[in-house]
Amino acid sequence: WTRYVSDSETRLRVEIATDTLFTRVVAASEALATPERDFTARTVMTGLAPGRWYFYRFIAPDGRTSQVGRTRTLPVGETSRFGLGLMSCSNLGFGWFNAYAHACERSDLDIIVHVGDYIYESGVGSLDATTVRLHNSDEPKDLVAYRNRYGLYKADPLLQAAHASCPWIVTWDDHEVENNYANLSPQDAADTEGYAARRAAAYQAWWEHMPVRLEPPISESFKIYRQFSWGDLINMLVVDGRQYRNDQACGDAVLSTQPACDEALDTTRSMLGAEQEKWFSEHINDTTKVWNVMANQTVMTDIRLGATILNYDQWDGYAPDRDRILSDIVDQGVENFVVLTGDIHLAGVGQLTTDSNPTTAMGAEFVSTSISSSGNVSTDTEGLLIALPNIIDAETSHRGYTLHTVTANDWTAEFRIVDNNLVEDSATSVWKTFIVTAGSPAVTQI
Repeated sequence: WTRYVSDSETRLRVEIATDTLFTRVVAASEALATPERDFTARTVMTGLAPGRWYFYRFIAPDGRTSQVGRTRTLPVGETSRFGLGLMSCSNLGFGWFNAYAHACERSDLDIIVHVGDYIYESGVGSLDATTVRLHNSDEPKDLVAYRNRYGLYKADPLLQAAHASCPWIVTWDDHEVENNYANLSPQDAADTEGYAARRAAAYQAWWEHMPVRLEPPISESFKIYRQFSWGDLINMLVVDGRQYRNDQACGDAVLSTQPACDEALDTTRSMLGAEQEKWFSEHINDTTKVWNVMANQTVMTDIRLGATILNYDQWDGYAPDRDRILSDIVDQGVENFVVLTGDIHLAGVGQLTTDSNPTTAMGAEFVSTSISSSGNVSTDTEGLLIALPNIIDAETSHRGYTLHTVTANDWTAEFRIVDNNLVEDSATSVWKTFIVTAGSPAVTQI
């Protein structure tokens, strides 16, 4: 993927090599950068060997070349280890992209999985003690504005370096369109008229600016849930928890201590939608892989306080649907189930349970803190959060990412946090490291 702006469409040459000087070019192709696609260009290279690193570059007709990118093909068959960087929530205004910078310098990172909120749709804002830079327009609502917002983010050198360092797998959450939207329901019901056109524009800009091997959208609907495999280690289902969900229940109340309304208990409500939920059930149990994984937007771990739901946008607001999905996983005998999550701007580890068996863990969830977006949960309530029965641990104060190292025996999650994300080039350190051993859903700190 690249973007090449000119007066008209341009045919770019793409080269793949096994060395950075491109003395050993092993494949070549072409990619077309057109104004109809905001001058973005992509190509799918075939015939490459599995499980190895390659370098790529784009060459313009006048001989100018892009920076060199590094990518890799997914392994097949027996695989000894795999390094996965989990990232989410990169609000350009609220901090520097230090986590991207540190992640792309690692030699043990094979791929980045970004689970949403790659851009934010908020307005320009103003510089203050917690805002380090400004957005480039009012809230985007049309194709031009969404394209310009991606252009602003893509111009960040640390984000560019992260994309150039290794391949990415991406899905979206809400801020790629609008905060807390659900299907075709905007955050504010008064904005319903014309919202389908706004979502169509947002989805098109996302496709144009993301390195995905998907056909372009042709309407406000765009199927992006899909499956990936890492040799004999990982079966990963990347889901879309935003496009098909029912609107949030109970008026989408936040941190309400009132018992949930009846709507939240409606068993017909869904986070994934019927078609995606069926697809998920049919593909989550891969007995040829050690780990079965769900890459997901919002927290799945049960953090309800009795009859009280603290966040209706998360899976707690769709508890009957969550129980249906998790019970199906149990009934199928799915082994080594791991959920990877972002969204909530904190680092956390949870155990997944069903309503019918609330004391027996059937999987683990690792929630990565935000790249730069400010914290959603006060540090004063961190102890309260950790005291919940399904929460193993949580850290609410820092930004960062999570490095997951996967083998046939263990799944290890190393939570790396940035010292101060309001300072450029701030260092990262390890908050804590947790491990799941194959054959047991138990999570322990190491």
